[in-house]
Amino acid sequence: MFLSLLLSVMTALSFNGHACTKKLEEANVQLCGKEDGDWVRHFTLHVGKATYAFPEWEHINDPKATPQLYSVDVTDDGKEDVVVFLVKARGNGTYKNEVHVFAHHENGIEEMIVEDPRAVVLKSMKMKETDEGTEIIIDHVHAFIPYAREGQKGVKTTFDRFLKYALDKQKLKAVLLLERKKGEYIGSLIVTYEYKDGFFQGTHIDFIRH
Repeated sequence: MFLSLLLSVMTALSFNGHACTKKLEEANVQLCGKEDGDWVRHFTLHVGKATYAFPEWEHINDPKATPQLYSVDVTDDGKEDVVVFLVKARGNGTYKNEVHVFAHHENGIEEMIVEDPRAVVLKSMKMKETDEGTEIIIDHVHAFIPYAREGQKGVKTTFDRFLKYALDKQKLKAVLLLERKKGEYIGSLIVTYEYKDGFFQGTHIDFIRH
């Protein structure tokens, strides 16, 4: 499941000035942006005959990391939603993207709030550094990751440099990588979202040890 989350790519952009994703024909949805140096900005989302502008959106100008556009029912209400993924950082062991989810309404589309997966993890996970390694407790799951070599004692385990939102079987998920030092990832935290009470809440965390 972890690899499928990381490698899922369904759209493509050719960044030559103005560029657009492949149009989702059945949903009649398309995302367009404009090159602006190292970034793609000035995004517009075309839904049916309506056009929505998002001047605050940014995506790195890198042909190996293209914006992704989906039409899928992630709110589980029987109607497809519009999902956009934009990459904010990539390279040297770092990866961060962001997600925007829109539900269809009579007067157009409305963006849904997505709970920050880091906040979900901080609320649900206990992590302790010991003389032998890192202890992790998530609900009923208790994992211990020993230090791989001498000199790692006291090195704080973090999940600050890798965050990837993705879709898996119509479920919105977020992958956070646990890092003991730069580039040494020791485990994955996968947050699964449910649409409840008007926004996407992280309701379950899986831990995969590397």
